Amino acid sequence: MFRQLARSHDHRHIQKSLDRQERISQKCIEFSHDASTAFAVDEAANQYSPDFDLTSWTIGEGEQFYSPISSFEPLKVTDNSVIFQSDITTSVIENNTFECLVTESGSKEHAIVVFHHWYARNRYSKFAKFFASKGITVVEAPLPYHFDRSNSEFAAENFLSADIGRTIQSMRQAVLDGRKIVGWLHELGFAKISVVGMCIGGTIAGLIAAQDEKVDKAVLMVTPMSPADLVWSAETMKPLRERIEPNMSLEELRAAWSIISLNMHTFGLTRRGLEKIVILGEEDTIARPERSEWMIKFLQETGHSPELLRLGCGHSSIGVFPYNLVAAWKVLHFLKEWPTWQELWDARLLIGGIDLTEGPRKYRFFDHWRS
Repeated sequence: MFRQLARSHDHRHIQKSLDRQERISQKCIEFSHDASTAFAVDEAANQYSPDFDLTSWTIGEGEQFYSPISSFEPLKVTDNSVIFQSDITTSVIENNTFECLVTESGSKEHAIVVFHHWYARNRYSKFAKFFASKGITVVEAPLPYHFDRSNSEFAAENFLSADIGRTIQSMRQAVLDGRKIVGWLHELGFAKISVVGMCIGGTIAGLIAAQDEKVDKAVLMVTPMSPADLVWSAETMKPLRERIEPNMSLEELRAAWSIISLNMHTFGLTRRGLEKIVILGEEDTIARPERSEWMIKFLQETGHSPELLRLGCGHSSIGVFPYNLVAAWKVLHFLKEWPTWQELWDARLLIGGIDLTEGPRKYRFFDHWRS
């Protein structure tokens, strides 16, 4: 019964995404392969970071590409938010600063930074409140061109598009923004810092964990390890693939986007002290689980096995009962080594707290469990 409900939920989500793309088909970003955009630091001032061959780069060049450019000092801090200046300045003014929602736990023991999915329309407020109540401060980071960082309803198209260089720049910006948050939390004196990401947000979380030694734990939920493979195989990405495929093959796209592929940063995930958990949906037709096997096998064979949870759901259905309940228990156990039985039971409050749909939530069959 649950699998059938999950399939129905995923089907609705996939169709909703395809309908959105059909509506804005005339506004979609067309294919472009200007590699210089990937290195743009300040578009208005025509400033670029040192470039290199994006199809054949060294570990050192990768580290330099994702190294923080400015200080971790925020522009403004309030009781429930913090605003930063992004290290990347784009032509969209709203995108150049970002406001994170902060749910305080009252403790400096542990903080987690949460990265949402592409085209997110809802924050993870239930998720944040739940973990804050368990002594873990939660910072919700907006990806570039999302929420207050957008200048139009469809600004998120800039984040992942047929503009090869722009997509690299956007992913880089997200990683640099995330490292700024991690650095700020470290300076505040948090003993432990974790990153949590859903879908493409998981790719960002993984890239940050691979590059930043201040990160202690990484949670990757239904995460595409390769954006190129995501575009090529995800049911929701067919229109984007159709704009790229006449100009590039999958192998060429993999090479062009290798710097933003988590598969190519696996070595960084083997560093000592970094704990990882990977949560897969066995019926996920977006971040297909078979595309994660290479990275998982590499980590296992090098003695750095991640914790692994395989759920019998799809992509967005990881956010519905009972799959999100199981995921919540597993993530709580991972982030808080010895949760009490009461805390594990309270994880039922997370039902509906992880929402991977693109629009405002509607009432679902299991909503009455949330009281």
